[in-house]
Amino acid sequence: MKLLRTGVFLCLLLPAICVAQSKKIPVAVNHEGEDSIGQAVAFALKEALRGSQGFVFVETNAKTPRIMIVAQSVEALVTPLKDRVSAIAYSIIYYRPKAPGVGIFLGIKVQSCGPEIIEFCAKQILPSIDQAVDFLRRHDPDLWKTL
Repeated sequence: MKLLRTGVFLCLLLPAICVAQSKKIPVAVNHEGEDSIGQAVAFALKEALRGSQGFVFVETNAKTPRIMIVAQSVEALVTPLKDRVSAIAYSIIYYRPKAPGVGIFLGIKVQSCGPEIIEFCAKQILPSIDQAVDFLRRHDPDLWKTL
């Protein structure tokens, strides 16, 4: 009870802290690739974003500024690994409709995934998104405020 009162007191005293903590960053995912593992990881990433406390999943055609995850995947070409391993690259981009260019590149992550660790692979990208958003917040607070 004392903790609850302290939290309410802090929210009344410093409302900016409470608003900042409740802000969910909109994130869209666009995947390119014909391999089943890459498609499954992209789907799992969307689900992880939906369940996230810090992000909210939005469609790629949303009319508001957002973080875009552009994922490209390809399955292994070596016969023993075919259908068992895919390489997936994720570009993290700040995107705002009607902005010049195609967005602001914030980072990239590359990983290999197999069918037994699809959810794990998807959740591994969340910290990279968080780091990219924090970079944007620190280095361009005006753009960060648009999210």
